[in-house]
Amino acid sequence: MMGAMSGLVAALQGRRVFAEFPAGLSADWIPACEVLLQEGVRAWALHHADLGLLEQALRLFGRRARIGVRGATTAAQVADAVAFGAHFVTSPVAAPELLAAAGGVPMALGALTPNEIHYALGLGAPAVQVLPADVVGIGSAVAMGAFFPDAEVVPVGRFVAIEADQGLDAGAPAIGLTPASLFPSGRVGDLDHLRLRCRPFGALR
Repeated sequence: MMGAMSGLVAALQGRRVFAEFPAGLSADWIPACEVLLQEGVRAWALHHADLGLLEQALRLFGRRARIGVRGATTAAQVADAVAFGAHFVTSPVAAPELLAAAGGVPMALGALTPNEIHYALGLGAPAVQVLPADVVGIGSAVAMGAFFPDAEVVPVGRFVAIEADQGLDAGAPAIGLTPASLFPSGRVGDLDHLRLRCRPFGALR
């Protein structure tokens, strides 16, 4: 039986912005994590394809950052993320077997329209991520969440800091940054540019 789950906000433990890493991390991902921490971006999601790195990430950074797994689309992927100790799991889709596999670990299902949000919430999802929210715009994504005032609806997309700030100010419970927000090249090794991109997001804590 599926255990009671809390949503992303509880999993983030006060952090208002979480950043998604690109898939296929190279060896320089650890210095990138240090830059994220130094600049105040202290919640991250690794792609499920990099699940083998999660245990190391939790060991190195788990006391200073909240670290989840993103992009899971099957129950097996969710179960593996849970088994490796993910603080939270997100999916771009909505299916009941994903929630069942998460057990009591915070889980956010995916949606893009009000009907899809309604469906995901009807499955019992504790949180729904609207993605890619940059397609509809941060204002529209937050407005869709307002249709479900008792639910946790989190915009996730390619945003700059001013958009994230506007979304949080308009009532979004948190904001997710897709990899293109901080890693537009798809690589994590350009630390100077990463620092410049992170800095304004860190101020949104």
